[in-house]
Amino acid sequence: MHITADRFEKLTFDISKEVLLELPPDLRADAEEVILDVADAASPEQLGRASGPGVTLLGLYQGVPLIFRRADSVLLQPDRITLFRSPIASMCRTEVELRAQIRRTLIHELGHYFGFSEDELARRGWG
Repeated sequence: MHITADRFEKLTFDISKEVLLELPPDLRADAEEVILDVADAASPEQLGRASGPGVTLLGLYQGVPLIFRRADSVLLQPDRITLFRSPIASMCRTEVELRAQIRRTLIHELGHYFGFSEDELARRGWG
């Protein structure tokens, strides 16, 4: 599906507001601190973080998951989630499908922020 960068960004931020409102207040407060970004596609450096050859990177969490932080972890870089327009859009035929895939990808990356592994996310249906 073709979608402009501006439209994809608007959808992503609208969906992120919906997802955040569905979280319990304590988790929402933490998740609101994560920077959300969109890009056309992953950079070579970001692709290097993907897990395995032939993996299509739809989104990427960069940061230190909450469960691994210590009280003295104050000088960390800000947490960031990036969603990638081209690979997500290429999986979808309609805007309904696109919205669902953006939502799935965002929830998946938030799961990494909260400390879930790929296996745990898959078990919860967020893989």
